[in-house]
Amino acid sequence: CPRLQLQGLMTIGTIARSRAVAEGKENEDFVTLKGVRDRVAEALGWDESDLELSMGMSDDFESAIRCGSNEVRVGSTIFGERPAKKDAQIKNDGDQGKG
Repeated sequence: CPRLQLQGLMTIGTIARSRAVAEGKENEDFVTLKGVRDRVAEALGWDESDLELSMGMSDDFESAIRCGSNEVRVGSTIFGERPAKKDAQIKNDGDQGKG
């Protein structure tokens, strides 16, 4: 598609990996995506910095930043946890102000 412009790559790393990594190590998912980004940039003849990395969420964003992430998603830190999928409901306009 001639109008599509590749901006970067994204992953949601496995939180179990982030929690399990030893001190001084990083989430393997983040390390892998950084390597993929580097190979894609090389194949395209681009500088690595021309491709953004979007990885890391509220529980592992620090590791993602250490691995080179340009963007992190920290919504649950700001807005709180989402309800479980089975408990999620759409409120009707008439439900405003009701507990």
